Amino acid sequence: MKFSKLALVSAVAGLLSAGTAYAQNGWGQASSVQQTAFEYNSYYAQDYDERAGAKERGIEGTPDPQALPNQPDTYPGQPGIYDDESFGNGAGTLLDPCCCIGDEWRLFDFECLECCNTVIQGWVGWNPFVWNTTNPQNRLNGPVTFTDRANEVMFNQLYLYGEKAVDTEAGGWDIGGRFDLLYGQDFFFTTATGLETWNSSQWFGLALPQFYAEVAYNDLSCKVGHFYAPVGYEVVTMTGNFFPSLPYTFQYGEAFTFTGFIFNWQAGENVNIGAGGYNGWDNFTPDNNPNYSLIITYAEDFSDGAALAYSGTVGNEPNQAGNFSTRYVQTLVYSRTLSAISDRLDYVGQTDFGYQNDALLAGGDAYWYGLNQYLFYKVSDCMTYGIRAEWFRDQEGFRVNVPRSNPAQNLNSYEGSFYEITMGANYRYSANTVFRPYVRFDWFSGTALNGPGTLPFDSGNGNSQTLIGFDMITLF
Repeated sequence: MKFSKLALVSAVAGLLSAGTAYAQNGWGQASSVQQTAFEYNSYYAQDYDERAGAKERGIEGTPDPQALPNQPDTYPGQPGIYDDESFGNGAGTLLDPCCCIGDEWRLFDFECLECCNTVIQGWVGWNPFVWNTTNPQNRLNGPVTFTDRANEVMFNQLYLYGEKAVDTEAGGWDIGGRFDLLYGQDFFFTTATGLETWNSSQWFGLALPQFYAEVAYNDLSCKVGHFYAPVGYEVVTMTGNFFPSLPYTFQYGEAFTFTGFIFNWQAGENVNIGAGGYNGWDNFTPDNNPNYSLIITYAEDFSDGAALAYSGTVGNEPNQAGNFSTRYVQTLVYSRTLSAISDRLDYVGQTDFGYQNDALLAGGDAYWYGLNQYLFYKVSDCMTYGIRAEWFRDQEGFRVNVPRSNPAQNLNSYEGSFYEITMGANYRYSANTVFRPYVRFDWFSGTALNGPGTLPFDSGNGNSQTLIGFDMITLF
């Protein structure tokens, strides 16, 4: 790199101080939104199981199929898009015909940390522009979250974490843990009820998505604390996903964080089983949810290169009447390389199903479910193309709204089906920087339960929208 570590530290400090000053001038915190998210392994070659992309879910999360080349294949269910085989420079990398990625550089790259099996790493991720072709008056992209601001710059994540991973292969006992900090506009979707009470704006803030201790004995480990929910495929961390824009299943169908414990057992070379308990979705204190819920996870790699990951949660969660009732959610993620067509082509499929009894104000039950389909084509070590098609149905209008908006619109609910198709690319300018352009088409088929002027898109006036944008992520 051509800049010193001192310069980068100064830049990070400047971003923090500038952002805090802006947040102090923001609007009051909007009513909390029921979130849904996972546990993360970096899409960019982080060496430890910190992934959200498996929604950081999965049994430690099903690692993101877009992990960098040569990332160790250590997780059951890992799609394996990038393994030890390099596809070379290839065609399609017009911005860099030589595809000279170089070596990854880290700010806290110290021998003493490596000797202790400890990492301190992070990234800066931002969207220079997200163009909504309908030009909504409220400058919101409806129920699309994370990239939710229309026609303006977004500073999404200044992310820092420290981790000592436990070793379950050496035999005997080991102790570790992890601590994560997320500053930026994405904080709003990652906070837990009763935890980050210091934030006064809905636009910029600081979240603590993970802090936990972990102990291991042989093939068994136990994590205790606050951690990403091991469910689904996509995750909170920008480095854990292929696309800048996230699906409805991620935001509205699943949990983001748990506070509790989870055991993971490496039952075989290709099988991992997990089980644990937590005190509600995206919740920190028992004052908000005194009930304990259960989670079970299972992930397996098959001999033909396919992988399957399941997670299921059940427990009492808040309903519209202000009480608690039983909620069950399950996710299934299947992945494989489509070798019959090309070794460069990978497929991922995800299904979600959620149910809560007595969820509605009138006492009825609520159902939500969806199907996501992904294809990834790796042109070279620098360039990969991807497409995602999604159908998500909120059958009773219980889950989907516009979380970060004015108080009137974020009370809207939508009974029906949401569809989206997202196409994009990942261009790795260097080992530390990725550029992600994309185009996304959204449309809604159903009923806006709050009447005229409360449709999901175009400031309540439309059933569809098109988003065009790109983001950049730099590791440090």
